[in-house]
Amino acid sequence: MHIGEVAKLSGLSTRTVDYYTKCGLFPVERSEANYRLYPTTVLQTLERIQLLKKQRMTLAEIKQVLVTGENLEIELLMKEVYEEFDCLQKKLSRLEEQLKDAPTHLKVNIHKTLETRLMSIASLLTLM
Repeated sequence: MHIGEVAKLSGLSTRTVDYYTKCGLFPVERSEANYRLYPTTVLQTLERIQLLKKQRMTLAEIKQVLVTGENLEIELLMKEVYEEFDCLQKKLSRLEEQLKDAPTHLKVNIHKTLETRLMSIASLLTLM
C-alpha cells in the first residue's frame, strides 16, 4: 500500500505515518519508482501504536514493545479497559439526560450512592 492509502485506512495523516516510518516503528519497502510501499500489517501496527500512546508511552518505549513483543497482555487488558470506559461514558451521558427532570430527592439519593461507588473506582485507578 502507498502512504496515502495507509493514512486513509488508519485515520492518521500522511505526515504521522511518515514520522512513524522515520522512527523505525514498522518496515517499509521501496518500489522501482522509489515510492514507499507498506505491508497490510502496518494497519494493525498503527492501531497498536495508538493504543500504546493512550498508555502515555513514548515512541522509544513503543518501538521497544514492537520489537520485543513486550507488554502484549497489558495492551490487551488496556484495550478492554478503554472500550469499557467508552461504553460507560455513553451510558452516563444518557443517564444525565434522563436525570435532568428527576425530582430533587431522587437526585440526592443517587448522588449519595454514586459517591460511595466512585471511591471504589478511584482506588482502582490508583493501581494503574
